[in-house]
Amino acid sequence: MPLGSIATRARQRARTLPERHGGPVILAALALIVALGFGLRLEAALSPDVDPGAATIVAYQGNDSKSYAEIAASLYETGRYGTPEMRNPTDWSPGAPILYAGIYYVTGGVNEELARAVVAFLGGLMVLIVYLLGRRLAGPAVGLVAALMAAIYPAFIDNAEQFLSEPIAAFTLSAAVLGILWAADPGRSTWAWLVPGALLGATALTRPEYLMFAGILGVVALVKMARDRGVRVGVASLALFAGAFVLVLAPWTVRNFVVLDKFVPVTTGGGKALFVATYLPGDGRQLRVKRELIRRFEGKRDVTDREVADTQMKDLLDKVARKYPDLERDAALARIGRENFRKYVREDPVAYAEMVVTKMWNVWRRGSGPTMRASGWIAFHYAILALAVVGLAVLAWRRRWEVLVIGLLILGITVLGGLLLAVPRRNVPLMPLVLTLAACGMAWLSLTVGAWLAERRARGRTVRGRVREA
Repeated sequence: MPLGSIATRARQRARTLPERHGGPVILAALALIVALGFGLRLEAALSPDVDPGAATIVAYQGNDSKSYAEIAASLYETGRYGTPEMRNPTDWSPGAPILYAGIYYVTGGVNEELARAVVAFLGGLMVLIVYLLGRRLAGPAVGLVAALMAAIYPAFIDNAEQFLSEPIAAFTLSAAVLGILWAADPGRSTWAWLVPGALLGATALTRPEYLMFAGILGVVALVKMARDRGVRVGVASLALFAGAFVLVLAPWTVRNFVVLDKFVPVTTGGGKALFVATYLPGDGRQLRVKRELIRRFEGKRDVTDREVADTQMKDLLDKVARKYPDLERDAALARIGRENFRKYVREDPVAYAEMVVTKMWNVWRRGSGPTMRASGWIAFHYAILALAVVGLAVLAWRRRWEVLVIGLLILGITVLGGLLLAVPRRNVPLMPLVLTLAACGMAWLSLTVGAWLAERRARGRTVRGRVREA
């Protein structure tokens, strides 16, 4: 397409922008909401709490934040992924430290405040994406409500204070979902499927549990496009989506094969996760397993919170892995995890099933972060979840295909949490989608209740009129 035609089309799109978004008032409100979301995150990024979650057994995500920061600095200063003191640096997903190190390369120095500020900017863009998702599902007003909730949601702001992968994944995953809906629009070029494929690949580099969704959402793309535009277009859409996903992951996977001498798509550490997740005496939860292992190896009956905080989990897992001294630590833990699963499912299937269900609930039992531990915010979180269920049900009742994309992501991560590690931080990348559904549910309830009240008032007026006539 000639450059003149592109410029003309861009000007036409700009002129019709207010009309397409419900008027200039909506756009002005959106600009303020995005600015609010960015401002709250930027303030947190530039003035972080020195000890977030100090009242808990361990500081909020302190170990992960410290490790990501050290890996990013090492990448910039030495080109090495991890520090000499790290035993298994590839246990940490590369998306976040590569982004932070890239910022250091561009700006010429390790500037942690600037790195967090860039992630805060991505958070502001995520607020805009939430608006666009809400607008697609239920109109501009619903998009504004969803964006406002995303702007002020405390977990996103808490995350901005540290070096974490979740706020980055919240941006890339919501953008990937928007990209899928955009690519499926009538008349859109099939090449558009490269965009959500690449964004989902970036999400998997940041949070490896999203690897499995390349296949799941790829099938959704195949079926949707095959039904709308024919089998050939469906197959081409799947190929482009999957190809872009693989292309984003390929450099890191090749690096892992060269450095580790084995096929590792994103991270190691799967053995650790499997062992912890299947260890029934510790309810499959990190801190409880840690407490049980201290009892097991040190012979203590009562383990204090201080002892849990002061004990390194990696040292305990090293002792567990000694059961198979001929295997690498991760392989040994994976083997023991499989043994745990077979043992506990056979010996106590009811207790194991209860553990899985409890872990699935643990993903959603509260929001992530210190702020979300307060009772008022917990109530807010539950209200959001209830409204999201209403929104998802209404969209499903109306046979909106978007439910498949959003619902499969939420269900898949919830089930994965039940089978593997389940902590509230798993819900952070999904919360932009949940908040969008909650805004849809809120709008439906408002319209339904409003119509019911209007009908009651109309009946009342009719009855009063008949009484006067009598």
